[in-house]
Amino acid sequence: MRNEFVPYEQALALKELGFNEPCFGKFYYNHLEIGGNWSNDDFKEDPDIFISAPLYQQVFKWFCKKHNLYAVIMPTITMYWTFKTVTVVEGIVEVPPYNHVDANDYPTYEEAEIESVKELILIVKNYSINDPSLSSDINHSMGRLDEDLKDLNLE
Repeated sequence: MRNEFVPYEQALALKELGFNEPCFGKFYYNHLEIGGNWSNDDFKEDPDIFISAPLYQQVFKWFCKKHNLYAVIMPTITMYWTFKTVTVVEGIVEVPPYNHVDANDYPTYEEAEIESVKELILIVKNYSINDPSLSSDINHSMGRLDEDLKDLNLE
């Protein structure tokens, strides 16, 4: 069951981004303790000792709800795994088949899963998703979406 929780480093980065959802686990320093119902607000007196330990499922839902981002993890034709991060902007979402997948191939689903969380964290750290002007990378992604829609004659 421990592999269902994001690693300590990502939990810490998520806390810095404002993740404060109730979790079934917590990290005591970097040691995972499963059980209970914890959020980062519970550790205000000891913020450097305890942080909540979210499940991957919680993290993906949080990114979708708070930042309009999600990751799709999928197998490749070479029997590896990869992922695609997708941004929902003004009700537009990219749907399969994906013509552009910018991630690497990973030998296991779990490796693709953690790398997708790292990528989502990086996107939120580097870009303001809720900024009306949007970042150039998001505009670039939306341009690729427009191209894909043209290819499918769905514009």
